[in-house]
Amino acid sequence: MAHLNPLEKEFLIRQFKQNGRIKLSDFCDLHNVSNTAFRKWLKQYEEGGIEGLARADAEIKEVLPEGIDRTEEAYKREILRLRIENERLKKNYAVQMNEAGEPEYVRLKQKSLK
Repeated sequence: MAHLNPLEKEFLIRQFKQNGRIKLSDFCDLHNVSNTAFRKWLKQYEEGGIEGLARADAEIKEVLPEGIDRTEEAYKREILRLRIENERLKKNYAVQMNEAGEPEYVRLKQKSLK
């Protein structure tokens, strides 16, 4: 089995939790993960979320680049920034830099007039 990074582990945990009918052993067999490892990931995730999985991962540098501020406040700011970006994209807007180096909102595609 290849090494899974914290994001991949979190994805599997969320899949398992969403499907309340499948037994843990069957889920692990299906995804080629040992029961012991998966139980450990569940415990780490319940105690610390993705950060709990990341702390236990020796290869975390693949996921979080150097210089990332791991404080709770930094995570909150990043989540807010991503939510704003997501809402803009839902409304077909993107932020681009104009010739003067200032950010401006640009419509990605025209709305259908039908």
